Amino acid sequence: MIVLWLLCLAGFSLLSLAMPRYRRLFGLRHLSSRAERTWRLSAFALLLLSLLLVLQRQQLAEDLVAWFGILTMAALLVASALAYRQRR
Repeated sequence: MIVLWLLCLAGFSLLSLAMPRYRRLFGLRHLSSRAERTWRLSAFALLLLSLLLVLQRQQLAEDLVAWFGILTMAALLVASALAYRQRR
């Protein structure tokens, strides 16, 4: 479960950092449109990988519910970090 959470957290972090607004917020350099697309695809690949790990198990219904919960917690953590950084 920790691996799933870390994959989701990394995926949502990459998704947010693929946006110019949040890159400026953290003082990161400008990316080309190709690099932004690569970051987005990498983020979706991490989220898809986490889903594939869930689908490997036998208890599909419970694991999908847990996966959606993990997605929610990871998204909330990233959103909270972005909101905190904007206020600083």
